[in-house]
Amino acid sequence: MNGTASGSWSLSLGRWQGCEVRLHIHFPLLALAVLLYGNVTDAYSPGTGLMASMVLLVSAAVHELVRLVAATRVGGRTHLVVLAPTGGLTQPQLPPDPPAHLVAALAGPAAYLSLIVAAACALAAAGDTEILGLLSLFAPQFIDSTSNLHHMLQLFVWINAWLLCVSLLPAPPLDGAELLRSLLWPLAGRTSATAATAHIALGASALAALLAIVLQQQFVGEWIPAWFPLSVLAIVLLYGGNRLSRQRRYDVGVDIEQLEAEEALWLVHSAEQEDEQVVLVEHIQQRQQDALDRKRREREDVEDAEVDAILSRLSATTFEQLSEEEQAILKRASRRYRQRRHDG
Repeated sequence: MNGTASGSWSLSLGRWQGCEVRLHIHFPLLALAVLLYGNVTDAYSPGTGLMASMVLLVSAAVHELVRLVAATRVGGRTHLVVLAPTGGLTQPQLPPDPPAHLVAALAGPAAYLSLIVAAACALAAAGDTEILGLLSLFAPQFIDSTSNLHHMLQLFVWINAWLLCVSLLPAPPLDGAELLRSLLWPLAGRTSATAATAHIALGASALAALLAIVLQQQFVGEWIPAWFPLSVLAIVLLYGGNRLSRQRRYDVGVDIEQLEAEEALWLVHSAEQEDEQVVLVEHIQQRQQDALDRKRREREDVEDAEVDAILSRLSATTFEQLSEEEQAILKRASRRYRQRRHDG
């Protein structure tokens, strides 16, 4: 485990297609809590608790796999996946393009919805007619069955219904935050879209807190007081909104001289086309930063391709015997790796 980086409090599960996969500590802790609750209350057997934990892990893995494929299809990349009970804790690196971010954001909820539909179809094929009762988040209507497969399919419907609802909350790293931001991006620019998403999350947090006070005498299901899930929702949205408000997607002080000549010509041509339009300063900064982002990603791709060859030579030499350029490439690659883990 790494105690300080983005993958901190997580255990490596290996690499897949060049992407490191890690399991966050929240997973085993939640599994233990599920087993403890079942043992104390006799609400379900230990086998059911373990089955629910496995369903949650599989669902989160499918969510991240679908999101990884979607990010790759739109020109993005992912170097690290940290599996948590709510999905993944890291965000893929995507092109500065609203449709690309929208597709990647929709992929996660679509994965949960697909699992719900697939499990529901399997239950319907088995003759189960009470599938809608499984969509009740706080009072699911499970049907007693001697078949472990039938019981697992019911858990797939209920757990993924929960995951779908949670994933749509506008709080990073949940999909809802990126989904809302990508919808607002074409209208207001990426920075303003991030700020608007933060304000929506904070406003929803205040509303949830108010409802928790107003409905404190009400119950959700048979024994869960309404104030508890509303308070949890308020806290999640509060922290999510605060995180969004602190994000700095762009360097306002970008120097135009940092742009390559072709990017500068493109900016001039675009400015001529919009000569008669009112252009927000933010949009100009966004174009400058997008151009820099593209150049940086191209340079990083070239350097990443050289890292393996440099590392293979280290087995027969020392770091000091490498050329200054090779040493600089390794140092930059190491910083990028640490930053990618820290960003999650």
